Amino acid sequence: MPTVCPYWQVPEQHLAKFSDNADTSRMTTPLQVLGTRSVLLAAIAAAPLAALLGCDIKTSDRDLVFLDPPSAVEKMHPRTGMFEKAVVSCWVDPRSADDYAKGHISGAISAPLAEMTETAAARLAGHNLFVVYGDAFQDALAKAGAKRLLELGFKNVYVLEGGIRAWQKDGYTLVTGTEPGGGSPPKKDAAGIKPAERGGVEVPEQGVR
Repeated sequence: MPTVCPYWQVPEQHLAKFSDNADTSRMTTPLQVLGTRSVLLAAIAAAPLAALLGCDIKTSDRDLVFLDPPSAVEKMHPRTGMFEKAVVSCWVDPRSADDYAKGHISGAISAPLAEMTETAAARLAGHNLFVVYGDAFQDALAKAGAKRLLELGFKNVYVLEGGIRAWQKDGYTLVTGTEPGGGSPPKKDAAGIKPAERGGVEVPEQGVR
């Protein structure tokens, strides 16, 4: 005997009355219910698969957290308890290598936006907090760089509000050269890695603009 969905078992004596009075335009048929459930189940099943295949995570400006220069420095060097995970932070410079060499925050890692998808994992390895900066307020490159890191799966990503302009206005200084700490580095080391790609964290002292 075929099984009937219990939600659609209507006493026979009420069928005629039900048919006459029901608003069939709003009725949901068993096939529609099954179809909706199938779509939902398919979407649920596809989510892990999408993650496994590395599908992009979409982000927007609403996902970004902005920090002014003093707050950024404090965020990068918090006081942690004995049992708290140590914060290993870094500045991330998504500008071109030429702009980086002309002036960057001391200790910043050069990670040009155009190369970030391919190089971020290697260049930012070992860090767990990131502050991305650009040239000025509402810098499109800084926001794009931060969103790219989020889409790549990085956590604790922030944007330096006001960028280099605000940084210098608050009395902090920049360094020049292709090394994170400033200056011109030697050629690539034996491992083929440039010093700017290794990075490091330094807290620049406040100085004269």
